[in-house]
Amino acid sequence: MPAPKVGHRLPRADGAYAAPEKWAEWILADRGHGREWARVFLVHPSDSERLWQAIANAVLDAPVAAVRKVAVGVACEVRVELTIDERTATVRSAWHYADIEDAPRLVTAFPTP
Repeated sequence: MPAPKVGHRLPRADGAYAAPEKWAEWILADRGHGREWARVFLVHPSDSERLWQAIANAVLDAPVAAVRKVAVGVACEVRVELTIDERTATVRSAWHYADIEDAPRLVTAFPTP
């Protein structure tokens, strides 16, 4: 399987996944990016599944913006345009491959106004 490359699609994006605790404890939490999501898209922790579906669908065709080696595996950045309830913004997301053969795991995601 190919390794992630800048300008190419996220390898195995169709198998991408996110741990539920990432949404509850960081992405949509006040101590993480929750305020950004609420301000830009007017969403809250109860919207995690809807946001996950939007992000997972968007990264299927989005190019990788950055790749870097981490202690275990590789991390990638992907930027996508999301529309949620008639509000549109760029969302930056970070993905982790513990092994090059793995599907990408969502590390974090946040909108940029």
